[in-house]
Amino acid sequence: MRLGLGAGIVLSSPKSDQLKYALQIHFTASNNVAEYEALVHSFRLAKVLGIRRILCYGDSDLVVQQCPGEWDARDPNMASYRFLLQKLPGFFTGCDFLHVPRAENEAADTLAKIASSRQCIPFDVSIERLHKLSVKPSPDSESIYVPTPGLLNPARGLPL
Repeated sequence: MRLGLGAGIVLSSPKSDQLKYALQIHFTASNNVAEYEALVHSFRLAKVLGIRRILCYGDSDLVVQQCPGEWDARDPNMASYRFLLQKLPGFFTGCDFLHVPRAENEAADTLAKIASSRQCIPFDVSIERLHKLSVKPSPDSESIYVPTPGLLNPARGLPL
């Protein structure tokens, strides 16, 4: 069985309707990068669907605490994703991040396993294949940066 990296997204309505997405990640990445990619794609999907209030559950405490700015993103990779994600919630009337243990995030975890194992995708799940990062890799190193002059200090990865 071919293995890769995957992420799962479950968008749930107040009436418990669900849309399920499996992200197949076709580039080298850490689990935290996969979590950030899932958030980026969740926000984009929610915006396209006209969702105005979003509650994000994630099992990566690092990502859940970095997104709203509760924890610093000292790693340039994480800082770039956090910077990108801080721009996206402007469309929504409300956006909250909550950490849940992996055992309580079963639906998204199952989708991530399906995506990473490259299994046959169930009929009620949409698939997206990611071939590049949502942020740009730095040409000088393995770190990632968002090339927006004056808004990000690439040496430290922190907003100015």
